[in-house]
Amino acid sequence: MTFSKLLITVVIIFSILLIYFTYSPRELVEILNDNLHQIRVFGESNFITLNIFFFSAYLVVATFSLPFALILGLLSGMIFEPINAVLLVSFASTIGATFAFLLSRYLFADIVKKKYIKQYEMIDAGFKKYNNYYIFALRMCILFPFFLINIILGLTSTRVLNFYLISQIGMLPATIIIVNIGNSFDDILSSKTGLNIEIIILLTLLGLFPLVAKLFFKRIIN
Repeated sequence: MTFSKLLITVVIIFSILLIYFTYSPRELVEILNDNLHQIRVFGESNFITLNIFFFSAYLVVATFSLPFALILGLLSGMIFEPINAVLLVSFASTIGATFAFLLSRYLFADIVKKKYIKQYEMIDAGFKKYNNYYIFALRMCILFPFFLINIILGLTSTRVLNFYLISQIGMLPATIIIVNIGNSFDDILSSKTGLNIEIIILLTLLGLFPLVAKLFFKRIIN
């Protein structure tokens, strides 16, 4: 682990502990509800502005692979209607991934290839053998981190449009699950009740998704 990653981890853990010992669970729920309520009130009179702001924030996170994508995905389900949230997250994440793809291909190709040479050789060989099916399998199956898929595929001969379309479709199932989990969390915060059957099913699906995707991946490449 690099010093920067260690520092970020320490800061996150310290922040969580500080919040835990400063506020009671009920106070945390009230704080979250108050902030979410204020955002929704703002969105009622500034719907387009809120959508643009959220989309832009997610786009930056996806482009530079910042570790907030999951949090923003959950928040989208709490702030927006599910369909609206899915559209925002799906397009922002795919466009951001494409920007990362282009940055890797045209600006940082040598750096990426040097740092991730083993992963590059593996993905490039898979792409040459299975073409677009391999990209789709990578999107569905979490064999590599998404940011790594974005930048390494930028070094292959795949077309930008193919990368974009396959990414849009391949990342959609996980996006739908995460948005709906966020929406269920919002219901829990609003009612101050425990986990309901819906969120248990969604969390189970999120946990099973990588396993199902790996089976799908093996089926494609065999």
